[in-house]
Amino acid sequence: MRIRRYVFCLLLLTLLVTGCGNRGIPVIKQELLDKKMSVLMLTSAGISDNAKQSVGSALQQWRDSNLIAFDWIKDVTALDDAVVTKLKARTYDYIYVIGNELLPAAEQVIQQGATASKWTLLQSQLDASGQTSGVAGQAAIIQIDPSQVESLKNKWVNDLLAQKSSVEWITRADHPIPSAWAPSEEADHIVLLDNNDQWFQQLAFQTRQHLSNWIIFYAPTDAAHVQKAKSIGVSVMDLNGALSAELNWSTILNNRLQAMQHNAWKPGVTFYNDQELKELKMN
Repeated sequence: MRIRRYVFCLLLLTLLVTGCGNRGIPVIKQELLDKKMSVLMLTSAGISDNAKQSVGSALQQWRDSNLIAFDWIKDVTALDDAVVTKLKARTYDYIYVIGNELLPAAEQVIQQGATASKWTLLQSQLDASGQTSGVAGQAAIIQIDPSQVESLKNKWVNDLLAQKSSVEWITRADHPIPSAWAPSEEADHIVLLDNNDQWFQQLAFQTRQHLSNWIIFYAPTDAAHVQKAKSIGVSVMDLNGALSAELNWSTILNNRLQAMQHNAWKPGVTFYNDQELKELKMN
């Protein structure tokens, strides 16, 4: 009797398991696994905490909701041999590089043809040098629109000149002051930094001579020059260093996800749109 009851219970259990199948158990189909995308994310040590948090949240969402596998190398200070070895060790569908400090080195890696992945280089802040990418034909380059930057500079300077302020300009030969701001008859208001060890003495003399109340650095310069100019005792503006941009990283990364899902990645330079660029301002 006990044996019959045992056999009956075993048969009943077998029927229940067969009837239930895989219901309630998540099963990923093999074709989905075969199509699973992979991403390598490289972020520089210099990006903001907000950007880091947005990247972390986005990658988790990509994995959990979109079945995208990822590796994330964070706080990168240089694309050294260890990082290059990492990206060569596995075939990634997409490689993202975030942070101005990493972009020149990333361009070199791309030019070497180290991987066939689809590269996207994302500017994290304004680039005072104004350099353009040399790999636009091989990678997607996303940056702040230079025309917006120039428009903001022009507005600030024009508003200042409308107040009849006297200005001393500091620049380099490859960054001539627009004639609308410093006409030829005011050439003695310009100080060139090129091969000019006496630039500060010249600036101090011209500022006193013209009773100028503003000193404006037009060409990109370093903080030491700006700090020294401030010792003269008038207002100082570094047109490049004073600009700042606030980027909406959640939107930026979501748009990258949409591009991957729709196979819309393509090489070339594009600019952050109005939703991705929150604010551009003079500090």
